[in-house]
Amino acid sequence: MSEALTDILGNTIEPGDPVVYPQSSGRSVQMVLGKLVGYNGKTAQIQRDQGSRWGAGYQSTRYRDKRTGKRINPYESDEHWASRPHHRYVHKTTGEVVSEKELQDRHPLVDPFSFAIDPVNRPTWEARKPYEREYVPGVLADHVEEYQEPLKPVTIHNVRNIIKVTPKEEA
Repeated sequence: MSEALTDILGNTIEPGDPVVYPQSSGRSVQMVLGKLVGYNGKTAQIQRDQGSRWGAGYQSTRYRDKRTGKRINPYESDEHWASRPHHRYVHKTTGEVVSEKELQDRHPLVDPFSFAIDPVNRPTWEARKPYEREYVPGVLADHVEEYQEPLKPVTIHNVRNIIKVTPKEEA
C-alpha cells in the first residue's frame, strides 16, 4: 500500500484532482494546471491541461490515410493532395494572376551583382515590382485525415511541488 500524496497545505491529492506544479525550461519557469493521474509513493503522473506562459505541451499536426488507418506524410508525394500548396503572383493594378514559372519566363531574373557590370538587365527586376507574391494553401485529398495526438502524462519526481487546486466556493 502506498502512502497518500499530500501537498504543502495539508490537502490530500487523489487521482482526478486538479493540481498546479512548476515546470522549468532553461531559466524560465511556468505554472502548469493539470489533473493527477496516479501516484506510486515516489513519483506522480500528471495530465497537463494549461500552462501560464506557453502551451502545456507541444502537439504537432499528424496525418493519416482514412482508407488504411496508417500515419502518412502528405508532403512526400502528390497522391495525398487535391491541390498542392504553392505561390502565385498577382499584379497589383490589373489583378492578373500568374504562376511562378510564368513570371520567370516573362521576366527572367539575373544575378544582382551583374547590375554594375550590365545595367541593361536592371529592367527585369523593375518589371517584377508590380507583382505581389501570395501563398495558396493546398487542399488535402478526401482520404487524408488531419489530427493531433493527445499529450502524454508527465512524470513528476519532486512531488512536494504539486499543489491541489480547490475551486472557489460561490457565495
